[in-house]
Amino acid sequence: MIFDTLTLTVGCILLVLAFATAFVTPLLRRPKTEEGKTDDNDNLPSISIVLAVHDGEEEVERNLPYFLSQEYNGKYEVIVVDESSTDNTSEALKRLKNKFSNLYTTFIPDSSHYISRRKLALTIGVKAARHDWILFTDASCHPTDSNWLTTMAAHATADTDLVLGATRYDNEATDYERLDRIVSWWRQVREAQCRMAYAYCGCNMMFRRQLFIESNGFLNSLKYLRGEFDFLANEYGERCRTAVANEPEATLTQDAPSRKTWLNDHLYHIETRKHLAHGFHHAMMTFIDAFALHLNLTVQIAAIVASALLQLHIITIAASAALLLSYVLRIVVSHKAMQAAGEDIGAWKIPFLEAFMMWRNLLMRIKHSRCDKYDFIRR
Repeated sequence: MIFDTLTLTVGCILLVLAFATAFVTPLLRRPKTEEGKTDDNDNLPSISIVLAVHDGEEEVERNLPYFLSQEYNGKYEVIVVDESSTDNTSEALKRLKNKFSNLYTTFIPDSSHYISRRKLALTIGVKAARHDWILFTDASCHPTDSNWLTTMAAHATADTDLVLGATRYDNEATDYERLDRIVSWWRQVREAQCRMAYAYCGCNMMFRRQLFIESNGFLNSLKYLRGEFDFLANEYGERCRTAVANEPEATLTQDAPSRKTWLNDHLYHIETRKHLAHGFHHAMMTFIDAFALHLNLTVQIAAIVASALLQLHIITIAASAALLLSYVLRIVVSHKAMQAAGEDIGAWKIPFLEAFMMWRNLLMRIKHSRCDKYDFIRR
């Protein structure tokens, strides 16, 4: 083995690249901790929880009681808008209304056309609301803590218009789906905290009712079938007036999506983000994260193969050590990230899942490009 200048230089470059790129990951850009600013639990804002449901009898029976039985010292109500369900959702709602006095229901007629039925349903819920703050959520979610509403409300201060809370998948979801939700949430939250909100991947959003009314709600996006949370965050998420409720108590747990639901949600998001403002920074950071990871892997593997063929053993050892180093560093980062997120995804899997994420997203974009544009518009 000969330690010439070229060999030492290449070996050092490989090790430096491995060390540097291991820290270019959204798992290190975690949300800043924002504690609720309202200490007086006897002076909490009045809140209307609004959700729309379609053919969700099981979800309503399973999840709605968690929203209706919150330990909240302020006034709150739950408004469910039935999107003309064809199952027994209406009967399930009637049974719950007999148990909970703070549940109110309404519906949209089956004849509604040319606009998003989900956005219409949520708008009707806002119009029916009697309180100052609106909290949009979904029947597929439930609070895991009886103080969920109190924790969210603690961020609804005089200088706040929008409060974003975390939504995690339950443990029935795949590791990839859970990691994808964490990565998306942390990217979006950091943008909301540092610049302006770009999008929102959860089902745990609170805002002022008056702001929704004065801004004409979903007027600019009614024709698009979905993207209701993304459009609201993008329009209302002004810098310094958006709060992030990232306490564990403020987190909602969402039922694991079916394969079809997960696929459709991502296709709708790809379509939605074409119509969102200030998305350059989000796209650039996503590209940098993927580029750094794959640049490192490509360079290290290419160096191992080339040096082995040329019998440059020192470079082969250095490249192998660099590849191992980058993997170990990413495991350490991933382990700490999962602890912070309250997830139990094996840290050893995450570097592989991160590498797969770019290719999965690319496949989703190809699939989206083959869709009819009218698949995303209400007709």
